[in-house]
Amino acid sequence: MKLPQGRRTRLFLTGWTDYAWSSDNLAASHSGKALSPPALQVKNKRGEWQTVIENIGIPVGRPQTVIADLTDKFLSASREVRIVTNMRIYWDQILVDISPLNFPMQLTKLTPAVADLRWRGFSHEYSPDQREPMQYDYDRVSFTSPWKVMTGRYTREGDVRELLSETDDIFVISRPGDEIVLWFPANKLPPLPRGWKRTFLLYADGFSKEMDINSASPDQVGPLPFHGMSKYPYASPERYPLTPKHQKYLETYNTRVVTSPVAKLY
Repeated sequence: MKLPQGRRTRLFLTGWTDYAWSSDNLAASHSGKALSPPALQVKNKRGEWQTVIENIGIPVGRPQTVIADLTDKFLSASREVRIVTNMRIYWDQILVDISPLNFPMQLTKLTPAVADLRWRGFSHEYSPDQREPMQYDYDRVSFTSPWKVMTGRYTREGDVRELLSETDDIFVISRPGDEIVLWFPANKLPPLPRGWKRTFLLYADGFSKEMDINSASPDQVGPLPFHGMSKYPYASPERYPLTPKHQKYLETYNTRVVTSPVAKLY
């Protein structure tokens, strides 16, 4: 791909990622293979491809947009770029922005006025063209779970604003079929100057876990992740923080228990 001239250059890459499951990764490791996240390369003065961004990120799951800033990254007069990866990423659209970014911008942060965890069910999964990625119809709900449920302690239903106020290791642990309803106070937004418009961004931080047989403890919620862990599952001396604040959180909020059925003795 050859880009137009411009001092500031950014790529807006929209697509979706077809993830490898834990069993796929295990098989790859046995074959001496490893995932290579998408790296962005340009040509240097010798005409050779050279990596200038080791990892531009991936569109997480469903179609999303990744931004790659190439400002001051070109190594020669060439404006050719390429993305190198062995991950199965389906890029659907790539846009180029060479605007000078000299327009004013103001960031306003809102915390939820309402954050309610509740049971809802499962949105109908479909594909208009019978191909992936799948889409979901929020208005068509089923109460039959397409997945099993991990055993362990989940966050009780109700108000969870306290758990979503900042990035930390205090999570809303939701089970399949749950939803979190969020309301933000629009009256807390400053008036828009003439000619301005708003863009809304939802910032979310968290972890997800799958039930692939080769995943870490795929049958249970624990051990809980935390931001400082070196890997998952972690090993001693690493552990989930158990400060008085964290202990109170575990005892107060995570009271919805899913147990395994007891095997019959006959």
